[in-house]
Amino acid sequence: MATFRRPTRDIDRVFLHCSASDVSAHDDVSVMRDWHVNGNGWSDVGYHYFIRKDGKVQEGRPLEKTPAAQRGHNAGTIAICCHGLKVQNFTQAQYQSLVDLCGEINRAYDGEITFHGHCEVSRKACPVYPYQEVLGLDEEGYMNKEPNTSPSDQTDEVAADLPTLRLMARGESVRTLQSALRSKGHRVAVDGIFGRGTLEAVKSFQRSSGLSADGIVGARTWAALNA
Repeated sequence: MATFRRPTRDIDRVFLHCSASDVSAHDDVSVMRDWHVNGNGWSDVGYHYFIRKDGKVQEGRPLEKTPAAQRGHNAGTIAICCHGLKVQNFTQAQYQSLVDLCGEINRAYDGEITFHGHCEVSRKACPVYPYQEVLGLDEEGYMNKEPNTSPSDQTDEVAADLPTLRLMARGESVRTLQSALRSKGHRVAVDGIFGRGTLEAVKSFQRSSGLSADGIVGARTWAALNA
């Protein structure tokens, strides 16, 4: 288990990622580093920590350096990536290591740091695992609830292929969302525009499904809608 040492740069958020691969040969931070350095032309791997399927936590980019993981949202953050693509292939060992590592970070910042999925600032459905439940996050991203390293309502892999949607999104995927909401009894226009009406319907559905009512349609919300 890697030991967390609080960096001197200011940190207020931690972002969680998944590697979008279940290939065993890719289950190592050295592979991520090769992809990011030789493939993307970056100076180092984009994440600070990489958690393997066996639960081993590997150190990546030095904590004193800003990550290259959430475009436009890297400053003041720490980036953690779990190896995996399909939600059913993430392991309890990974979840336990993630809880332990984030717990260390949380204690180092006296509980005043928040934890977020990449999907909250990107159209990607990343990470596809139920990170809020695993870490016990409240609606603002604080670790204020009981962690669950054995989530029972694992998201369906089809959710990983659907984009993350939020207020002001447009297009066919929004129509799909609106149709799904109507099928669940929510009165919303199927116009392909993620406006205030759709936002309130999403929040209402999330609350009734026991999800974080943040109005962002990520992997877990898609899975609940498709259930």
